[in-house]
Amino acid sequence: MIDFSVDSSAIVITNITPSGLLQLKNHLETDSAYQKLVTVLQTPTDNDSTGMEINWPGKLFLKKDQLVFSPDTPFAKGKSYLVETILNSRFASAKEILKSEVGHAVKSQQQILKR
Repeated sequence: MIDFSVDSSAIVITNITPSGLLQLKNHLETDSAYQKLVTVLQTPTDNDSTGMEINWPGKLFLKKDQLVFSPDTPFAKGKSYLVETILNSRFASAKEILKSEVGHAVKSQQQILKR
């Protein structure tokens, strides 16, 4: 599950598989590639003429069994953010396999959060 923290100052990812959590505990602080597991983009508003998503940089850290994204710049009130991660990802569900809709790439988790 991907959601804002209680005070909306960070994004919290929960329900991480035990194997994924172990990998994060072992490598998040030592392997810089792990900092790229979560991407946050500020999405344009309906009346925004530029229509571009803006990368929202930040740092990842573990807090018990949750992965927390702490932004370098606070999230802006009234804006929406697209959060993408490959944590807990899969190639296909049982339904997609039965319908031969497996594909060739991992399906990332995506969530749009409005501040």
